[in-house]
Amino acid sequence: MKKKHIIVSQHDYDILKTLCYQTAGTDKLKEELNKAVIRKTKVPEDVVQVNSTLEFKDERSGAVRQVQLVLPAASNIQQGKLSILSPIGTALLGYSTGDTIDWEVPAGKTQLHILRVMNTAV
Repeated sequence: MKKKHIIVSQHDYDILKTLCYQTAGTDKLKEELNKAVIRKTKVPEDVVQVNSTLEFKDERSGAVRQVQLVLPAASNIQQGKLSILSPIGTALLGYSTGDTIDWEVPAGKTQLHILRVMNTAV
């Protein structure tokens, strides 16, 4: 599957770049941000951003999950708040409703299909 460029707002980019420099183990996020298309104007509403709530389907298991993508300090998996620094959080950032992304899991690769994005991001 050809990987497309992700879209990130200038606001999110600035926050996440700072987070990368302050936190160890953020190589994958740095890599994604370096390839991102940075939007100084409004990001389309169906793009996963920091604070977005989204629903996605794991194509391998068929499981559908709804999560909110948040900064690490706000993460709480029991409340469905997924850290942007988690592997799946980093993988989902910047993609849109309808996109399918490859994701590495312990049992091999799976695909995550973004079903919908409900943005509450700034």
